[in-house]
Amino acid sequence: MDNPQCEFRGPVDAIQYYVPYQALDEFAYENGAKPVSTLAWKRDARDPFLSTLSSILLTAIEQDPSTDQLFVDHLGLSLLAHFAQTYGGMRRRNGTAEGGLAPWQERRAKEIMRVRLSSNLTIADVAAECKLTPSHFARSFRRSTGVAPHQYLSQLRIEEAKRMMLTTKLPLADIALICGFADQSYFTRVFSRSVGASPGAWRRDRTAS
Repeated sequence: MDNPQCEFRGPVDAIQYYVPYQALDEFAYENGAKPVSTLAWKRDARDPFLSTLSSILLTAIEQDPSTDQLFVDHLGLSLLAHFAQTYGGMRRRNGTAEGGLAPWQERRAKEIMRVRLSSNLTIADVAAECKLTPSHFARSFRRSTGVAPHQYLSQLRIEEAKRMMLTTKLPLADIALICGFADQSYFTRVFSRSVGASPGAWRRDRTAS
């Protein structure tokens, strides 16, 4: 649909997604499917999946404007797949099932995440090191490791933060930045959600004499 239109009859909150046809076609090609010629949807039809994904994205951005780029990329690929399959009628061709990463690709992906903990790493960055497209890499990484790239990177950052809290006297704010967290507040939220205790409490419990 080249000229989408809608009518608002009162105050609303809205989110718009711009999806280039080139991105849809590249996604279809990577999945062994025919190009997506058009997007079609039923008038007034609700999309629970899109609503949920949009809510997750907005919540993450509102809580922390510098939300992990790998996480944002992961949501973007999920949205692209949803648009192509639900509204573009994309279907994978028979015989296009993929396995996981090759051993060297998995080693390289994990290595680049370890050495670039503090950088704003993207899925495209890691995929390029593995000679794969971003969507192919994201799917294959999950098949090989059981977790999405952003989840693996987050766990690496938490483990490095634990090591630094036990072996250095650096303040938590410095540890947060060194390990790739935007600030101490974001570090505390991610750490507490994963470990079940705040960084300060975790450190005190393990360094008390």
